[in-house]
Amino acid sequence: MADLADERAERLRNRLKWFLFFRVLIVSVFLGALALVYLGEPNQRYAVSVSILLMAIATTYALTIVSAVLLLRLRQLNRFASVQLLFDILLTTGVIFVTGGADSPFGSLYSLVVINAAVLMSTPGAIGAAAGSSICYAALVAVLGSGLVARPDYPFPPAAPDLHFALRFATTNATFFLIALLASSLVRRLHHTERLLEEREAERDRLASLQEAVARNIGSALITTDVAGCVTSANATAEEVAGMPAAELMGREMGSIFAPLRHTVSGRQQFLQSSSTIQPTEFIHRLGDSSELNLRCSTAPLRDTYGNPIGALYILQDVSALRRLEERLCTEAEPGTGNESLVPDDDDGAATDGLIGSSPAIRQVRDLIERAARTDATLLITGESGTGKELVARAVHARSARQDRPFVAVNCGAIPDTLIESELFGHVKGAFTGAVAARAGLFRMADGGTIFLDEIGDLPLALQVKLLRVLQERSFTPIGADANVTVDVRVVAATNRHLGDEVNAGRFRTDLFYRLNVLTIELPPLRQRRQDIAQLTRKFLRQFSDLHGKHVQRLSVAAARRLQEYAYPGNVRELENIIEHAVALSDGETVHEPHLPEYVLKSTPVAATQPPPPNGKPTFLPAAVTTAIPILPTAPAPTAPGENLDDNLAAYEKSILQRALTEAGGVKKRAAELLGINYRSFRHRLQKYGLNDSSPE
Repeated sequence: MADLADERAERLRNRLKWFLFFRVLIVSVFLGALALVYLGEPNQRYAVSVSILLMAIATTYALTIVSAVLLLRLRQLNRFASVQLLFDILLTTGVIFVTGGADSPFGSLYSLVVINAAVLMSTPGAIGAAAGSSICYAALVAVLGSGLVARPDYPFPPAAPDLHFALRFATTNATFFLIALLASSLVRRLHHTERLLEEREAERDRLASLQEAVARNIGSALITTDVAGCVTSANATAEEVAGMPAAELMGREMGSIFAPLRHTVSGRQQFLQSSSTIQPTEFIHRLGDSSELNLRCSTAPLRDTYGNPIGALYILQDVSALRRLEERLCTEAEPGTGNESLVPDDDDGAATDGLIGSSPAIRQVRDLIERAARTDATLLITGESGTGKELVARAVHARSARQDRPFVAVNCGAIPDTLIESELFGHVKGAFTGAVAARAGLFRMADGGTIFLDEIGDLPLALQVKLLRVLQERSFTPIGADANVTVDVRVVAATNRHLGDEVNAGRFRTDLFYRLNVLTIELPPLRQRRQDIAQLTRKFLRQFSDLHGKHVQRLSVAAARRLQEYAYPGNVRELENIIEHAVALSDGETVHEPHLPEYVLKSTPVAATQPPPPNGKPTFLPAAVTTAIPILPTAPAPTAPGENLDDNLAAYEKSILQRALTEAGGVKKRAAELLGINYRSFRHRLQKYGLNDSSPE
């Protein structure tokens, strides 16, 4: 509250400074006009002598100067402002007296006083000034009209008190109050706008500070240009990437610094009019010392508040270390090196259950399949679309005692409601229009074996009753028949819906739900078993290479990383389609990143956790590929009671830094790359542990 009061007092003090300045200005103008009239007509008569006028003007100057001095020291500014307004009212009354009384052309000066009061003291001050002006004006007119100050030499005889005079007098006084109200309203709006402007400026300063902090600490180079493509700002990382100080970058055309980013005039205009960030591009940039950097550049147009283009933002990342790592891995993957593929060499295609993978989730599913196959109980398989529910159903049938009997698969969601009963339970000839022949039905076709009801949640409610009877009594009545048919069939149902929610919504029968939910196998989505993506990829590479007559054997590091970072809303079926798309576009033995579907390349990477590969051998590129080469020494032993944890961690970090310097031959930038950290951060750590000697930069 104290800060707010001080802020208001400071605002009032600033307004009073302007108020005093304008008083001096107006008095000076009046003095100049008086001098012109007096010098032009020396014999002109005045209401008072010129010497008295000059004395009044001098007094006004003196009081204004004293007020300006006191303004810097006073605390009670409201009282000070009231005194100043009262003085201006009296001063205006004197001006009107010497310039014609009721007929004076300077009556509007009262309006200036009222407006100043509104600016200084808002509505109460404006109303008070209007009342004071009205009283003084009325008193002046009354005194002049009564003849109290009339003299033979007074040049302005009083106006006749007729109707015209009364209307003019009343209008003048009413104008004071009208101006007070209008000025107060306008001043309130101006003050509100002023506060909003200050808030916006504070927000702008905060955003500018945040932008500066981000640009200063981000690991990427940030460069902005104007609409002509000339550099307007660059952070410290941009100086390192470009190989020149920021002062030399300013004003230069972007294409003259990085030749691959050169645009034609029409191309730049087309980019600035675009509505989104263009696809990242990679290029080689050669520095002055003949070294090369592999840069990845993302570009986005910049617009003002009204959507007009004002320039572009360039984000450049040094991916040289990542490309060197990729080249090394690709070299190791060449034929004859013992590691011909970025996917595992173990035999994943020989799984007799059709399920590919060795993750804990798949091992648990396999265990449930073995247990379910030993019984004849009804089985419910749940999971998202594309997770392989039919594969699990077939695997259960293949391991059960019914393996030599039929396996019939039915997609309940693909058969129209009017035909599904006939498809499942059959009909006799003539049972309905179009039934020209009898039909046994799928349940009778599966007699002795297994019937797989996929998408059981799409089964109509009327048919759910009949299915419940089949599960309970193993019998049903075909459409149009008079006798029941008994079957010996095991029912395996599957759904990608949550049947509990369907029951609550009234779309699925409760009794049927419990009848189906005797045994349940829930299939995990692919994003929860990313460890299996490698084996699935290898299987699909072989499968579609044979289908399309190609010999695609491996994935590039970038393509493998894309597959590991993708979310797979369509699960295994979607991965299968992605690999077929990539194999169809691939011209050699390796699938590269551009061969993947566009929606995979544009998708947001999803963080994935994956257990380490068996035997410690990298069989597939992990999701988080970094430029760092692991050089960690043996971890320190756990801290014993009484030991300092911070000291142990500091010693461990120091040993890592020393190992990195040793591996890099003392070259600090190379050591920072090996550790996968920013060079500036690396130097800070060296200084922290006293390792910042004169080694090469």
